[in-house]
Amino acid sequence: PQLTKENKKEFISNDDLYRRSTQYRFWSFTSTKLDDSRIISNKKGIKATKERLKKLLLESNDTETPPPEISFIRQHLSSNNDSDLNQLDDFPYVNKIEELQIVTYYARKCKDLANFFKLPSQARSTAIIYLYKFYIIHSVMEYHPQHIMLTCLYLSTKVENNFIKISDFVKPIPKATELNVLKNEYLIMETLKFSLTCHHPYNSLYGFFLDIQQLLPKLDFGRLGKNYDLARDLIQESLFVDVEFLYTPPQIALACLWLSDEVLVERYLMKKFKVKRKNNDEEKIKSMTPEEHYNKIMNLIKDCAKLIKNGGFNPSVEESKVISQKIQFCLEPLRFGKKLMKE
Repeated sequence: PQLTKENKKEFISNDDLYRRSTQYRFWSFTSTKLDDSRIISNKKGIKATKERLKKLLLESNDTETPPPEISFIRQHLSSNNDSDLNQLDDFPYVNKIEELQIVTYYARKCKDLANFFKLPSQARSTAIIYLYKFYIIHSVMEYHPQHIMLTCLYLSTKVENNFIKISDFVKPIPKATELNVLKNEYLIMETLKFSLTCHHPYNSLYGFFLDIQQLLPKLDFGRLGKNYDLARDLIQESLFVDVEFLYTPPQIALACLWLSDEVLVERYLMKKFKVKRKNNDEEKIKSMTPEEHYNKIMNLIKDCAKLIKNGGFNPSVEESKVISQKIQFCLEPLRFGKKLMKE
C-alpha cells in the first residue's frame, strides 16, 4: 500500500536527547526544590530516630531490670511521657547541613577508593553521584553513608563496565564484607528509580575541545590542551557541589572550561553564535538574537562556575567523627545512653 502522507524526518538535537533521559526527568532540580527535598529527607530521618527511641523506652517499661543507659537517656530527655514523640526533641539528631557534610566526606572517600582500584573517571563519578542521589531521598539517620558509599562504588563498576569481583572488592577494605556491600544494592537501585545511566560532562568537554579547534584554527593547541586538562580537574571537583542536579552536562563543561580560560570560552561562543560585540544588559528573551543567545549561555555558565569555584564541603576527619557519632546515636539510641554514663 502506498503512503498517503509524506514522512518527514524530525531533527533531534543532543539537547533533545538529554531532556528525554531519566537523569533529566528524575534528577534535575531547581536550587529551591533540591533544598526542599533534603529538608524532607532530614525530617524523615528524625522521625525514624524518634520511633527507635520511643520503642526503646517503651520496651524498657516491660523489663524488670532495664539497661542502666535507659535512665540516663530519660534524664537527658526530661521526659515522663514515653508515648509522646514531641517529648523526644532534646536528642542529638543530625541536621540538614551536617547530613550534606558527612555525605560529602564519604563522597571524597569514594573518590580515593576508586583511585585505589584504578577505576576510570566515568565509574568514579557515577559512584559519587549515586551517593548524592541516594541521600536526596534518604537520611543518614536511616542508613549510614559509610556502608552506602561502598555499595554505590561497587554498583558503578558494573554499570560502567569496570567489573570487580566482590571478593576482590572487599578484600582491601577494613571491616567490609560481601554481605554488607551486596545487601544495599537493590535498595540503592530502587532509590535511583532504576535509572542507572549517568551523563557526565566529560564527553561534552571533549566535544567542545574538538569544536574549538574547528572554529578557532589559529588558536595555540598547547594552550587549549592545558585548559582542557584544567577543566577536567574542575569537573571532578564539581562532583562535590550541586551542579550535577542544577545544570546540564554541556553547561558544566563550559563552566569548567571558562574557569580555566575566560577569554577562550567567550571568544569561542561569540564565534559560535556569530556575535560581533558582547551585550551585558539583561533582556527579556522573546525571539533569540545571536547576542541574546550568547548572553543567556554566558549567564548560565557564570552561575554554574560560581558554584564550582566556591566549592562544596570538605569536612575534616575530626568533624566527620563528630557527625558520624551522632549518626550512630540515631541508628542505635542505646549508644547515646552509654555516652551519658561516661560523662
